[in-house]
Amino acid sequence: MIASAIPAVPNIFKGREELVEQGVHILCQQSLRFLAILGAGGMGKTSLALHIMNATSVKDKFTGTCYFSPCELFEYAESLIQGLLHIMKLTMQENKSKHEVLFDHLQAACEDVLIVFDNFETPWNHDDSIAIKNLLEKVAQYEKVSLIVTMRGPDGPADIPWEKLGDQSGIPTLAPVPAKEAFKAFAGNKLQNSDESESQIDSLLHQLEYVPLAIRLSAQHVKRVPLKALIKMWEKDKISILTEPTKSGRLTSVSFSIELSIKIFKIEGRTLELLSALSFLPDGIPFWVENLDQMFPEEGLSVSFY
Repeated sequence: MIASAIPAVPNIFKGREELVEQGVHILCQQSLRFLAILGAGGMGKTSLALHIMNATSVKDKFTGTCYFSPCELFEYAESLIQGLLHIMKLTMQENKSKHEVLFDHLQAACEDVLIVFDNFETPWNHDDSIAIKNLLEKVAQYEKVSLIVTMRGPDGPADIPWEKLGDQSGIPTLAPVPAKEAFKAFAGNKLQNSDESESQIDSLLHQLEYVPLAIRLSAQHVKRVPLKALIKMWEKDKISILTEPTKSGRLTSVSFSIELSIKIFKIEGRTLELLSALSFLPDGIPFWVENLDQMFPEEGLSVSFY
C-alpha cells in the first residue's frame, strides 16, 4: 500500500525551476536542514518535493538515503513510525520498540539522511497531534537528518526552524506563460492550434487563476472533447471540468481538494460562512480587525481567530 501511494516524478512540470533550485540550495547547505513546502491544495507541493528530492545535487548528498513518506496514510504517530520502518526497510528487534529501532537507526547513520513527509497536514491536524509533534522534533534532532514537509497552511509544523519556499503565503500559482505551456502539454496533440484557440486558452487559464491542479484537470478533458466544448462546459458548470472521470481524490478533483482543506482545518458553521464571504472580496476585508465584529456581531470573532 505504501509503495503504491508514492507518486512518480511528474514529467510535465512547468514554471517551477526557480523554486526547485531554491529548495536544492537549502538542502545542500551545511547549516540548513529543514525545508517546508507550504500552500493551498492543488498548488503542486508534492510535485515540487519530488523534483527537489530527485535533483542531482540532492541525490549526490543523500546517496541512497532519501525516503518519501505519504502521510495521508498515517493519522497517528504509531502508524507514521511503522510507515518509516517500512520505507527504510528496518526490521523489528527483540526487546526493542518501534521508536527505539527508528531512533537507533537515525543515531547510527554515517551518511546524510533525507526524509520527505508529504501531505503532513493529515497527521498534524489529527487528534494525535501532540504525539506527532514530539515525533517530528525527535527525528529533527539527529544531525545527519534533513527534512522536507509538504502541507496545507502558512506555517511549518512543530518548533523547527523551517526554510520556506515561495512567499509568506507559500507556493504561488503559475505565471501565465508556463501555465499555458503546462495546459498544452497535458492536452497533448488533441489540441488544435489557432489564434482563436490561443485566446480561449488564455481566457480559461486566467479564470482558473493559474492553479496547477485546475490546469491539469481541465486540460485532460481536451483529450476527449474539443476546446470549444470545454469552454462551454466551463461557462455552464465550472466545477465539472475540474474533476477527472474517476473516483474523487485530492489529485483528481478541485472540489474534493477544497473539501479536504475544510475538513482538515475543521472549518464549519459561521466560520465557513465567513470564508465564503471572503471568497467574493479580492482584497479581503479592509481594516478587518475593526470590521470583523460588524460582519459577524454574534460570533465574538477576534484577531485570535486567525
